[in-house]
Amino acid sequence: MCINYRLLNKDDANYLEVIDLYKEAFPEAQRIPKWFLKFKLRNGKSGFNILYAHDEWVGLIYTIEYRDILFIQFIAISKSHRSKGFGSKVLDSLKEIHSGKRIALNIEVIDEQASNYQQRLRRKGFYEKNGFLSSGFNVKEPGEDLEMLIFGGTIEKEEIESMYKKLFGNTLGFFIKPKITKI
Repeated sequence: MCINYRLLNKDDANYLEVIDLYKEAFPEAQRIPKWFLKFKLRNGKSGFNILYAHDEWVGLIYTIEYRDILFIQFIAISKSHRSKGFGSKVLDSLKEIHSGKRIALNIEVIDEQASNYQQRLRRKGFYEKNGFLSSGFNVKEPGEDLEMLIFGGTIEKEEIESMYKKLFGNTLGFFIKPKITKI
């Protein structure tokens, strides 16, 4: 199965489904502000892609590159394609496309008191099965406590801080300053 990446644009046949998936898969606290996302897309910023298996829409992904790190800000598989191996195939394709780079992403911290505790455990297990390990750092974003996972090496606190500066840019970065702590 070949995974294809197409930049998100309003002319894509699945544009509305992608936006719906984005809203369904990520709570508002995790979403990029709508105005900022529109700004990035209007100015031709790459990173927000629609995922296809051949010509069949399967999900979305938003990534940024910082030096030798690919940071997955968002990844979601459509409901009709979940638990069918598409998530692993997307990760495998990223590992191949970005061979030699470290790949980082955040998941919700494992909290036994969380209402979605079992989902958090399954999510972490999925990423571990795909070769991701704890980076040793938690990232506190507005309204979210996250654990950073990494594939292909380790990451330092200074790299995470610099990566977030690139992710948010000067405008949004002025307001959002994630707190990074060693686990």
